[in-house]
Amino acid sequence: MATQPRQTAAERREAILESAITEFAIRGLHGASTEEIARRAGISQPYLFRLYGTKMDLFLAVVERVFRRTLELFQLATGRTAAG
Repeated sequence: MATQPRQTAAERREAILESAITEFAIRGLHGASTEEIARRAGISQPYLFRLYGTKMDLFLAVVERVFRRTLELFQLATGRTAAG
């Protein structure tokens, strides 16, 4: 049986954010399950809370990520960068 290489903390955070984006998009803040987010990310629910503290902290990290992506797409569409 082959084992998968261990993820770095940054890779786990990325997996959590991507999983949370999906779960919050489907079910909203109150309907989203941190247990499901953890399952999708391949981690335990306690570890999710160790990294993000609360469901609201995770939601705010997701909102920040999505806003940053949106800004980057708008900048790309207009030919501008963050500095310009």
